[in-house]
Amino acid sequence: MLNQLIDYKQRAQDFWQTWLAAYPNFQHLSAPEVMEQSNEILQQYLPDISLELENANLSASDNVFTHSTIVFTAHGVIGRFIQVQAVCTQAPKNLPCPVRGFRQAMPDIGNFMMGMNGFELAVNDIVVKLDVWREMPALEIAFTKTIDDEFVPHAQNMTFIMLDHILGEWNSAVKIGAVDFIPQANDEFEPLDTLPEKLRQTWLALGRNGAYPEPEWQYAVAQVEEDGEQDALVLTRNQSANSLLGRADMAWTLAITCEIGSEDDVQAAYDLQDEFDSYAQQNQQGIPTLSVMNLSQGMRTVFAVTSEPEILLAQAEKLCAKFSHLNTQINCEYDPNWVHYRQ
Repeated sequence: MLNQLIDYKQRAQDFWQTWLAAYPNFQHLSAPEVMEQSNEILQQYLPDISLELENANLSASDNVFTHSTIVFTAHGVIGRFIQVQAVCTQAPKNLPCPVRGFRQAMPDIGNFMMGMNGFELAVNDIVVKLDVWREMPALEIAFTKTIDDEFVPHAQNMTFIMLDHILGEWNSAVKIGAVDFIPQANDEFEPLDTLPEKLRQTWLALGRNGAYPEPEWQYAVAQVEEDGEQDALVLTRNQSANSLLGRADMAWTLAITCEIGSEDDVQAAYDLQDEFDSYAQQNQQGIPTLSVMNLSQGMRTVFAVTSEPEILLAQAEKLCAKFSHLNTQINCEYDPNWVHYRQ
């Protein structure tokens, strides 16, 4: 996965070089023309994402970049978020306007509506119920107007697009877990335009304020008994790390797995973890999140989330060389909503 990030960063650099070369021509074009030509360039390097101009100046006498922001979007597809973040981090300093990753929430959603294939759907046609399931906000959705069976798939697809605009692209994809469409709403359902504030409150109630936790972190231990195909596990989770879940810069998980064959190996694995944890939290660039002892297989895995995966990987490789007798293995994944942490 990290090799993909490195590749995307190189493609992003190539995109920006080509885009800047074309920029003098953009100054004489309208906003739609700039977006069209910019996306033609972007498709050569990062074809899975798109470029948009937010608040573009539509006056023919002014440069369209005067008050605008370049926004890169993955259209809510979380597997493509790496590309958005790569192209933003590689943005040069001499650009004509700010650059941002992901669409932001719309400021006024009361009259928002969409049309697709002859079918229209408005915000007031949708009601929602937000609960918490498996440590994530879970959303139930119902329609307040009668929808013919042939248009139900359209309505559901349009609802996901509307969530992207109403909550913001990152929040919609990362901070919402399960989504279910319900045939009939009950009294617990609320208008869709209440969802942004409801999600904000729910996220904070889950303890996720984005602030790096103070020292003296709290840990929780859970045991899973061996049963059939289920291995016996001991899981130790850094509960304090939960405050960072959902932060866009804390989206990479790096794990080191060790083989444990003796008491000496156990001590060595703990020593490895101590050093790994220390590297992970340097300058608050990451945080240790979880350790899993597989008693059935004689394996121990330690996890950390980081905003600098390339730096932490280099440190992890040094540790694996130092503790090579443990037959260590490294795994690096893009994990923006911390699936490993909530398992």
